[in-house]
Order: sequence, then structure tokens, then C-alpha cells
Amino acid sequence: MKLSKKTKQTMAKLTDKEFVWNVFQERLFKYYPDGKKIIALKITPYKKHLGKTSAVFVLEYKIAYLNSGGQKKSLTVFASAHSDNSRKIAYQRTKVLYKNGFDQGSLRVTRPLFFLSSQRAFFYQASAGSSLFSFFTKNPEADFEPSIKLAADWIKKLHDLSLDKNKLKWNDFQIKNMLPTPSKFIKDFYLSSRSEGRLIEKLFKDMSVLERKINHRLKKQVIYGDYHPENIIVANLRSRTLEMIDFTDIAFGDPMLDLGVFLQQFDFMGHNFLSRKKINIYKEYFLENYFEIDFKKIESGFFSRINLYQSWTALRSAVFIFYMRDNQDSIRDLLIDSRAYLNLSKSGEKKISLY
Repeated sequence: MKLSKKTKQTMAKLTDKEFVWNVFQERLFKYYPDGKKIIALKITPYKKHLGKTSAVFVLEYKIAYLNSGGQKKSLTVFASAHSDNSRKIAYQRTKVLYKNGFDQGSLRVTRPLFFLSSQRAFFYQASAGSSLFSFFTKNPEADFEPSIKLAADWIKKLHDLSLDKNKLKWNDFQIKNMLPTPSKFIKDFYLSSRSEGRLIEKLFKDMSVLERKINHRLKKQVIYGDYHPENIIVANLRSRTLEMIDFTDIAFGDPMLDLGVFLQQFDFMGHNFLSRKKINIYKEYFLENYFEIDFKKIESGFFSRINLYQSWTALRSAVFIFYMRDNQDSIRDLLIDSRAYLNLSKSGEKKISLY
């Protein structure tokens, strides 16, 4: 559906200094009660997309304000907005986690502030640090073990969280519900390449069958849904604290999905920077910390589920790159990886790396 000019103009106000200044002056000090008056504001856009059918914004606001004692204080706030209103869901889910133990300690979520309905924007306090992925590019030879342990501990804490599914009305994760829909991307792949169309159609059908077999006997838990190194924020690689951002995909489902997503994305995002040997070691280390036992002692049944979701994540990444009109070689490689992970899932082999 075509996006209206009015919607675009309304959302674009997020870049208007006067408009945002007034929003912060009115709303911000509810969350920072020592504040009295905004005295400076700098806006940095990280994403500003105004397309025919969608609008997406990610903006950083560096704020200076005076507190009740007349002292100058500084604060950084981010806003994430999408015309599909998905950021409202992220806001609501972040609030739930923030109120259920993720507001303190070493394993946290970014602090949610408020949702601006007219702009469809979620405002949240900036997390101190950088994404885990950014450290791949800065120093590939660094020791990633402390951060990987934190990542395993954080997702374990989430999986251990007991929440009332009926009250929350969160979705159950299902492979068939991915976006764009399988019917669309399979058709589009066929139009682009018949061989890749056949491959992706078979992959989707086979993993759907495996998922149904697994879900039949599973108790579903809270899952993050998109657990990868760009959403993990640490101050440095020796940090003892971790904050997570972006809670759009939280749902109820198989907790092994989060492990499979993290392992495949750590592999995919890291292979241009880290050695294959290191990646494989780190992947095993992540699982050892999650299960709190030696890799060889992890029950074999977990591997079929983890590899199913490694396969799904590789397929999902291929679809994403396909619609970005990006590197076609990466698409083919991801589909081949997806098939290999799926074969590991079918065999039940205690293996999580392909290379």
C-alpha cells in the first residue's frame, strides 16, 4: 500500500529540532526527575528512509539539560520509527522485560522511555558501548570469550523468565510466519533463478516439516527471535555488563531458535574478519556457557533443533540479501549453508559448524 504524504511528513518531524525539543521538554523529565530545562540538542540521523510504501527512521539525540540545582547534565536518546508501527510492539515488549529483572545487574535491556504515536517512534536511552559486531572489524585478533559468555548468560536469563503468555498476547514463533511471506519470496526466487527457486522451496518445506515434529513435544518459552551480534551492546570486550536492543521479534517458541540464530549470524557476520578456526571454537564456547557443561556432554537432541534454526537463519539472510539486490554470490552460499545445516538437523549429528 502506498504511504500517504501526510504520514511521511508527520514521521519526518523526528528530524525537526524545534518539534523534538518540545517533545523532550514535555516528556523527558518524567524519566529523569532531576531535570528542569533542555538547553541543547543535537540530532544525528542513522537511517532516514521515505519510500513509496514505507518510512523508517533511526535517530540519535544528544541532549544537554539543567537539573534542579542548575547544573548541566548530558544524555543520549535514540528514536526508532517505522510506518508499519512495529516499534510500538518493540516498546511494549522492552517495557515488560525492563520491569521483569532486565533493568539492573550485568544483563540488561536498553531503558525504554516513551512511544510517540503520531510519529510511530520508540524513544529509548542509548546503551553505553558498541555492538559486538563492531569489535569484529576493530580487532579480529582480540579475545571474544568474555563477551560471548555474557551473550550466552543473557539469552539464558531470558529463557528462564516466567511470563504469563495469555496476558501478554505475544505470538508463537513459526517458520511460516516469516516476512516477506514464503509464498512471495519463493515465487520471486523462481522468477530470478529457477534452480535457486527450487532449492529455496524445498528448504522451506523440509524445515517446516521438522519444525512441526519438534513443536509437537515442546513447551514454548520466551524467545528473543533475532539474537545476533549487532543487537548485543558491550562497552568493550572485557565488559562485565551487556545490554540488548531491538525487541521487535520477541515471541514464545523453542529457545533453541535463539541459539541457532546467534551461532549462524556469528558465523556469517564474523567470517570476513575472524579465522574459521576461531569462529568454530567460539560457537562451541557459546553453547558450553549456555548449557553450563562441556560441549561433548550436551544432549544430542538439542543439536537437531539448533541446526534447524541455523538453517532457517541462513535462508532468512539469503532472502534479505535477495531483496536488497546485494551480493548474489552470498545468496547462493547462504542457501548451500542452509541445506547443509538442515542435513545436520535431520541426521542429529552433534555438530554446529560446516567448515
